[in-house]
Amino acid sequence: MTTKSKIEEVIANAEVLAGQLKTCALDTDVPAVKEMFNTMSQEVENIIPKLRGRLGHVVSEEPQYH
Repeated sequence: MTTKSKIEEVIANAEVLAGQLKTCALDTDVPAVKEMFNTMSQEVENIIPKLRGRLGHVVSEEPQYH
């Protein structure tokens, strides 16, 4: 598996995780738990652009890793 493929997989997994955390937030009526899941989802979503930036670097600057 190439570095590019690994990063793409991590991005996809992060997107799935963020969605699952949002679903967990919707599935609870406990305000503190809802907030916790929403916060965790937001934290994961904040990481995704950084991963995409790294992916862009790998694609443009390190073609040997495609």
